[in-house]
Amino acid sequence: MALMKHHLYRTFILVLVSGLISGCASTKEKKLQVKGFTLSYKDKSSAGSFVNKMQLNHPLKISEAEVRNYLRSLVFEELSLFGKKKPVFLSHDIDRIGRLLTKAIQRVSSRKIIHYELETPRGATSGDIFASKKYIHWRFDSIKGMGFTGRAKTGWGNVNWRMVPQSGQKYQAVQKLLGPQAQENWIFAELQPTSKRQKNARQKNFQSGPSKSRKEIPLREPANNRHSPQKSPPNPALEEKLEFLKDLHEKELIDEKEYDQKKKELLDAYL
Repeated sequence: MALMKHHLYRTFILVLVSGLISGCASTKEKKLQVKGFTLSYKDKSSAGSFVNKMQLNHPLKISEAEVRNYLRSLVFEELSLFGKKKPVFLSHDIDRIGRLLTKAIQRVSSRKIIHYELETPRGATSGDIFASKKYIHWRFDSIKGMGFTGRAKTGWGNVNWRMVPQSGQKYQAVQKLLGPQAQENWIFAELQPTSKRQKNARQKNFQSGPSKSRKEIPLREPANNRHSPQKSPPNPALEEKLEFLKDLHEKELIDEKEYDQKKKELLDAYL
């Protein structure tokens, strides 16, 4: 009898340990953490039945310029009395995460999705990124500390938001009891053929850069300037003013247009 009890106890322990081991193995995920940014691969089954049934087009051949263009195109609006449309990611956010997201999209397997969390002065922006056969998907859990609830709320501190589809973007619709329902935190955009995406990315980067007329581009450097010393390092006063301007932008006290305009005025005045 004692031998049987010992055998049953030993069997129970083995089953318990094997369950814990398999549970740990199933929940293990690759994670990268840098200052203010966390990136991880999650099993697509954890993203819900709709995503789990999708055939994911991973890994995806995509350039950093294309990823940056997608990030720039994402716009949301707060559903409040004074809410207005704003970019999800500011330019300095894109500089921080663009390359890391590109590497992740290029390497993620077809059984995984990409989850990220970016710390901002107002709170975390987090969500999932994945690609189906023809589309790239951006599904957000929170933007600048505001979790998505799916409907506008009233009352102090309960401001909600929704994504605003831009050209070539749509809401993802999910089947509900009353029929298909648009998910206003989930945007997808059509993936163009690689060659066309790269061409568009190059054109967009060229157009966003400073334009100069032929008269402004000297064919040859003047003789008296060929051996002139390099320009001195930036003025400390300029760096201080640029840092202050950036801080205002991060805290959303000025918008993207005002930030770019003031930054240009400062650079023109000092350089």
